[in-house]
Amino acid sequence: MDLQCRICGYKDDYMEFAYLCKNGCPACGESDLRRCPACGAECVFSRAESLEEESEQIGELCARLAAITREAGPESLKEGRQLLSRLYNMNLRWNDPELEKFITRRQKELFL
Repeated sequence: MDLQCRICGYKDDYMEFAYLCKNGCPACGESDLRRCPACGAECVFSRAESLEEESEQIGELCARLAAITREAGPESLKEGRQLLSRLYNMNLRWNDPELEKFITRRQKELFL
């Protein structure tokens, strides 16, 4: 889940931005106040907005992974490993049993 600084435009995974404090309440959506590693500005990271974006990204990554075949070259298989890793980490947040099955099935198909 990426965060972009409103001051300098630096964009990276939200974990690269130093955590300052929790902001908001469950009724209006939780967010974190974080510090930009590039310029030091305070940035608000909205979990609800990020999860919506991540849901779309999961679909795109699954489509890319589904297109890779076992006979693909080394670069494609390397990309497959990276996609599997990203999807696995994303599913730690989502805990989607269907996504877990897809990841496991593709891993077996490509690397066994």
